[in-house]
Amino acid sequence: MSGSRSLAPDAEFWDAGGLYRASDHPVGGLFARQRIAYLLARDLLAGVRTLLDVGAGNGLSSRYFPSAIHVVACDAAAGMLRQNPQRDRVRCSATRLPFADRSFDAATCWELLHHLDEPAQAVAEMLRVSRRRVLLFEPNRIHPGHLVLGLTRASERRSLRFSPGHLRRIVAAAGGRTVLHVRCGVLFPNVTPLPVARLLAALPYRLPLIGISQMVVVERGER
Repeated sequence: MSGSRSLAPDAEFWDAGGLYRASDHPVGGLFARQRIAYLLARDLLAGVRTLLDVGAGNGLSSRYFPSAIHVVACDAAAGMLRQNPQRDRVRCSATRLPFADRSFDAATCWELLHHLDEPAQAVAEMLRVSRRRVLLFEPNRIHPGHLVLGLTRASERRSLRFSPGHLRRIVAAAGGRTVLHVRCGVLFPNVTPLPVARLLAALPYRLPLIGISQMVVVERGER
């Protein structure tokens, strides 16, 4: 979905843009706006004025946030990051974010963790630079579409590990506390035809079991 991407063997793949549509593609817009609308409806962006988008890739996960939120995009792949329309872009690894503690109100990553060797370290870094919370989205591995992607695309193979329990264990290993964990969405932004996407976008966003994504809201664990 959006792109991160710090796996050295895949550097050329991500630098070339992966297999992604441009961030302003109308299907991507439907996908991102629906996702962000859900965050707004649940007050998960309340009080957020600065947000770090980790693994921001070409900008699908950056460009559709409300204009009142200052989004800083970061990614390890220079080729992907050059396509990102955000003014503030930083090339860096998700596991070594070059920002001071509590620099942002929140941090997010969209479909990033299953591409990383050290996903817990990336979550720990996002918690470190966030004052409020971290918003994670990862594939729902039991969705038929993700099963096909995981089995047929080497770049998506690790998504097959991402059961709800696996994702919660990553959060716990990072020193975080899961405060909300839901399955949601039905749109695949990079393959769904636009007429179909318009129909699917009218469905409820939260869809237990059959949603394509897992959304996890993370706060700092008790010390």
